[in-house]
Amino acid sequence: MFTGRAKIAVKVLTSFGDWKNGDIILLEDWKARELWESGIVEVVDETDKIIGEIDRAIKEEKENEPIMPLPAGLYERAEFYIYYLENYVRMNAGEGVEAINVKLMKLANLKKKLEHLKMIRFRKILEAVRLRPNSLEILSRLSPEEKRVYLQISKIRNEWLGEG
Repeated sequence: MFTGRAKIAVKVLTSFGDWKNGDIILLEDWKARELWESGIVEVVDETDKIIGEIDRAIKEEKENEPIMPLPAGLYERAEFYIYYLENYVRMNAGEGVEAINVKLMKLANLKKKLEHLKMIRFRKILEAVRLRPNSLEILSRLSPEEKRVYLQISKIRNEWLGEG
């Protein structure tokens, strides 16, 4: 699930190696998860920032016909914050109702917007496969996950049409 392609901001709670209590550092997503679950760091909640990036990507996709490049690691960061919010709510169920409701609202908003972005891009990927299968130009605009989808559907298309 976590690939190390996304950098996550965390606050050090317990001095660890060169890190001092209170330091804010960037860690690969899998390291942030492990250290947060261990109580060594606290995740800096950047959900609103990720939602803003997704909103900008949706706007760009709607305004442009060809599929546009996404900010690096956007899907991975969004997935990390979905994991973080789900687990934060589960682990802090006894916390104040208002704080939990804020996290739940962020979680619902993030999931909805991420799904919307993926659907817009999926439609564009399908159209790109129809018109330009295996295009290096198209591949250069896709995230690693989207590249896999594009190449697999291109292969199926070419086999079916006898162009492979």
